[in-house]
Amino acid sequence: MELYSQHLSGCSSVASEISLKLSSKIGEMSPKAEEFTKSGKAQKILSAIGIDSVSSSLMTLPITEMAETIHQACLKNELQFQCAYGFIQDKDKISAHIMTMIENDGNIKMMFESECKRPEFTPSTYACIGDNTEQWVKDCGVSIGAYNNTRTNINIRMGTTYADVMMMIEELMGKANTESELVKLMGESSDLMATTLQELSKLESFKCRSYYQMERCLLKSVNKVCGFDSVHALETILRVGYLRRERGDDLHMQFLESEIPPTKACAKTFNS
Repeated sequence: MELYSQHLSGCSSVASEISLKLSSKIGEMSPKAEEFTKSGKAQKILSAIGIDSVSSSLMTLPITEMAETIHQACLKNELQFQCAYGFIQDKDKISAHIMTMIENDGNIKMMFESECKRPEFTPSTYACIGDNTEQWVKDCGVSIGAYNNTRTNINIRMGTTYADVMMMIEELMGKANTESELVKLMGESSDLMATTLQELSKLESFKCRSYYQMERCLLKSVNKVCGFDSVHALETILRVGYLRRERGDDLHMQFLESEIPPTKACAKTFNS
């Protein structure tokens, strides 16, 4: 057991050092681009189309820094999985874990299938997206603005509604004085949650339709300026894991546990 502890400690120490470097470059500890600089404006546009802050920071780095950051991220992941294998000794289990992450996170999918396999191509692929944000606004500004507003408003409404219902359920469960009352109230709480999720799913469909209109214009513009690799990267980062990312982990898990499928408007574009 001591050998395992030493192994994990050594691995974790190296991986932690790399994680710290990455965080200071593109993560929570990284300096935020000034709003009126080129990078700041680009990141704001990337955020409006749904790109997360880490990816937008990466896409607006100078290309040499971007290449080094991608290299560090790939190294960190390799170290972490080597550590896991050294402890678990089960390649199938680790591979299944990797596959689950790939199926549920576009950034991780790009890392495993592109960034770490083709490191010489990825920086230019991302740089073209980050360098030409003004062109995306010129070509698709109306649909980007409409999607950003729709997305923001619906996400707030969904988050607020979910929080309110969770509070109602907590108050409802607190009224149980006997086991039979608890069982009855659990059933009522489950019905309330299912009804709420059905309504939220209908609301979510408006956002998915707005996304589809924005994406159709955006990918056409990106393909014209940057080519297929950039289209594939953008589509993957935006689409894979969209529902989980937009809903948040807790609400998304409620949808899964209640077996509420996405509406047709969302299912035709997103499956996770």
